[in-house]
Amino acid sequence: MGFPPHPSAVSKNHPVIAEKKELGPCHFQVSVTVPAIRVREEFDHAYQSASRGMKIPGFRPGKAPASVLRQMLGDGITEHAREHLFDHCANDALAVVGLRSLVLRTLDFDPSELEVDEEKDLEFAFEVETMPAVELPEWSEIEVDAEETEPTEEQVVEAIQHLAGNNPKFDEVEGGAVDAENLAEVDLVYMLGDEEGPTAEGLKFALGSPLYGADPDAYDAALQGTEAGSEFDLEVEFNEGFSQEEWVGKKGIARIKVNKVVAGRAATEEEMVEAFELDSVADLEERLRVRLASDNEQRERERQAHAALDAILELKPFDLSPRMIDEEADASRKSNIERMQQQGATEEQAEEEASKHDDTLKTDAERRLKHWFILRRLAQQEKVRVSSRDVDNAFKAIAQQQNVDVAMLKKFYKERNMTDNLRGEILESKVRAHLVDKLNKQRQAALSAPLES
Repeated sequence: MGFPPHPSAVSKNHPVIAEKKELGPCHFQVSVTVPAIRVREEFDHAYQSASRGMKIPGFRPGKAPASVLRQMLGDGITEHAREHLFDHCANDALAVVGLRSLVLRTLDFDPSELEVDEEKDLEFAFEVETMPAVELPEWSEIEVDAEETEPTEEQVVEAIQHLAGNNPKFDEVEGGAVDAENLAEVDLVYMLGDEEGPTAEGLKFALGSPLYGADPDAYDAALQGTEAGSEFDLEVEFNEGFSQEEWVGKKGIARIKVNKVVAGRAATEEEMVEAFELDSVADLEERLRVRLASDNEQRERERQAHAALDAILELKPFDLSPRMIDEEADASRKSNIERMQQQGATEEQAEEEASKHDDTLKTDAERRLKHWFILRRLAQQEKVRVSSRDVDNAFKAIAQQQNVDVAMLKKFYKERNMTDNLRGEILESKVRAHLVDKLNKQRQAALSAPLES
């Protein structure tokens, strides 16, 4: 339940009485007393609001007295009036105790369980979690060293090896058969009865990587030991997404001919130079150095941002609600369990493995949340904003990455209320960049300052 601001004169004429009690870091209980006259006027205000636009014989629009409205609207409006009362009065109470602008959420407050008598003062209490009081140190106090971003020879060698592995070459194995090392290069024809369907040539078939729609065990059994010139049929089910739509949901066969048996290997530097249409191995290495330097620079900026946030937290520590930290850690734990199950672990195995890291998850969750609050305080101090252009550019980048239409992507985000989350991600990215840029300028200024004699 939220407590939005409201433009009501009732609160000014008959204010609530409120006091707060700190229950822990960023956790308060607010006790409220609402005068009986304020209770009655809030109910009247709710009835007036609910009747807006109604035509009531004998009265001008909006001028019917509360007694008439109560008779017309009946008991069905009572719950609306109660919500109206508690929203307004709780919101005013937060203002009285100085918490309204700091509240993140209310905790387990259900006003339907409270009795309201319009002839008596109303007393109730609720709990809230608030934003932490984040103080920022002077920029000169934040010290983060810069590390080298020039690619090392080891990085270049590893990059070449990685590139070679991702661009394999296949050599024919004369007289060989398909096994754990060797693959089959095949042509394939899909059949539904006597009808011939889509075809494919030059496919690479390997054990353990079954054809879509085929039984994995049957696939391995049929492929194991095949040689060049072998032919076999494999039963398949034409699933959703198959190119011949009228075949979807039916069973047929894949008629497979093994043209040759091949063994994969990493490409040589010379083969990569030719594949990428470069002039020489030196040209390949230079291209990789440029990319590595850019990657190193990005990683270094991320490291500096994290180090700076940790430095701020050390200089100006603050506490968070334990409940907030536990919820964040629990969300991470559930995500890890889901990931392990997707990788083949049973629920029991995933739970057991996740439990080994509970302390680390909690520590990381607290650090992540505190960084989040520091970033927002920095955004406020440094006046970092997210513009419409920033959001549009983000949508274009995501659309290009996922190969989807920008308008459809925006609609998808809007329907799922995800746009605010995207704006939050953009803001964090901008503040991190601003933080690193400011520290780098400060470092450069210090290095260029004339030395004192």
